[in-house]
Amino acid sequence: MNGVSAKDFSKDMGFSLKRIILLESAAIERLAAYGGLSARQLQELISWTGQSIGDVRMSFRGETFVSRALRNPVIRGCPICLREDVQADGDKPLKFMAMRGDWQLREVSICVRHNHPLIPLWEQQVVTDRYDLSHQLLEILPEVLNGKFDQPTVEPSPYDLWLDDRLHTGGDKTWLAKHSLYAATTFCRLLGTEILRVSSTPNLTREERLRLAQAKGYEVARRGKGPIQSALNALAAIANGPGDEPKKAFGGLYTHLSQDYLREKAFAPFRKILRDCIVGIWPVAAGEEVLGFVQTERKLHSIKSAATEAGVGGFLLEQFLIKDGALSADDNRPTARKTFDATQYKVLLAEIPTLIGPIEMQREIGATRAQFASLVADGLLKPVIDITTIKSPWRRSDGSALIAELHALATPVAPSDKAWEGVQQAKTRSKISVGRIIDEARAGRLQMGQRTDLPGYAGFCVQRNEIDQISPLKDKLADYGYLTAAAFGRTVGMRDKGRFLAFVAAEHTPATTLPHPRTGVEQTYVTQADIDAFHSRFMTTTTMAAELGLDRRSVVAKLNAYGIAPFSPNGEDYGSLYLREDVRASMF
Repeated sequence: MNGVSAKDFSKDMGFSLKRIILLESAAIERLAAYGGLSARQLQELISWTGQSIGDVRMSFRGETFVSRALRNPVIRGCPICLREDVQADGDKPLKFMAMRGDWQLREVSICVRHNHPLIPLWEQQVVTDRYDLSHQLLEILPEVLNGKFDQPTVEPSPYDLWLDDRLHTGGDKTWLAKHSLYAATTFCRLLGTEILRVSSTPNLTREERLRLAQAKGYEVARRGKGPIQSALNALAAIANGPGDEPKKAFGGLYTHLSQDYLREKAFAPFRKILRDCIVGIWPVAAGEEVLGFVQTERKLHSIKSAATEAGVGGFLLEQFLIKDGALSADDNRPTARKTFDATQYKVLLAEIPTLIGPIEMQREIGATRAQFASLVADGLLKPVIDITTIKSPWRRSDGSALIAELHALATPVAPSDKAWEGVQQAKTRSKISVGRIIDEARAGRLQMGQRTDLPGYAGFCVQRNEIDQISPLKDKLADYGYLTAAAFGRTVGMRDKGRFLAFVAAEHTPATTLPHPRTGVEQTYVTQADIDAFHSRFMTTTTMAAELGLDRRSVVAKLNAYGIAPFSPNGEDYGSLYLREDVRASMF
């Protein structure tokens, strides 16, 4: 006010300006006494100044900030506020000129009173020169008065109004109220910057882009965790290249939260939201640290990570995952980004390396190639996945379980006993399928024996006279002497009951409807005429194998080699069903 510099005034009052800048108690108390400030007024002044609390932290308006968020060589301000100060006393222009505390905070962009951007007023590296306000304000006074600092006004965004209100009153009705203001404002800026990065925006100045980023980030963050997660998921969806990792998806937000703010407690809630997004999209392994949080268990696998863990090829693994519903066949994401639930498919991943090929399965159950083929054709042994390119589709335990079941049904049979014949022999002689023979044994209508000199499946046998009593086309419910449609479907290899009945319902082959002999409910049967009609027009891999004298796998290979497509009118799926004329044209 009287033209004395802050440095000289401090010296005259018995303390240095530096001690005032550092807010040393003795110096501040003397200054307050000279200025006639009450203890309450002094505390208010200090709260807007910012006080060091150690570890490069400052207390500012009841919040904790890092020092660099408040202390900067570049001093900003609103020229209109300063000009109004001057106008309060034209004779002594410096008497009422005062710097506002919120101008220090780097996350404050505008003066909401005048809608004017905060602009650089001076820059000074030496702290005592920087905060010699009487000197610095005198230096810029002409520019303040002549409007040199003035810029076009801008409309305050909801972010600007929220931040101003929280600084002045502490009030906050948003989700951000429970979080540190330092962390909240920083997160809003970082998130908004990434949203702008992938958005189409006009040419903006650096300051305009900053304000827009703050507004965009606040608009999402103020509404809480759900909207934040949605915004992060949208960013991740854009970064969908084969090698795109979280850093590519989230840019500076990820970089700052994983480095600068990794150990900042105030940022932990925001780091956790981003971390949850990452582990929900990328295959993070158990024990891996993401943004300061250690993943206790793997949530997702990608084909790449799962193939590495299981020790199998990625292409092979993908076929299993598609078959089990973990992935869609039309999923066109890069292999590294094709993810699936690691827990749900943990058993499958553990099982795949243990699967065996047909030769090893034959050894496991003690069967010949023909015997094994019959068991497969009749569905007594089913591959985990029925794709011809997969060489090891068999579960060892399925083979041992079948043998154990048959052992439990069988009685010992001496090698010399001619009343018995092997199951495969019975099939060849009687034309009764192996599946039907074993079903009869399971139902107790047929005795099962085990040759004492033949281990494994090859030793199982049945009595000739009992086989002769079984009609291959007699169903246990068909009192009319007809076979049920579902049972007939099984005899030709169409074991999915619903699929064959749908085939009949579509009137592709004739059938006969009669009331069930016990319940009276309408049931679909096939007469001999119906059966003949079916065989005259259609073939399955089971009937082809019988007519060609081949095993089912060889039949499938020939069909693929000749490019013969299954019968599929209007896109209907009836499995391995073919038109006889298509098959005969190439394979007979």
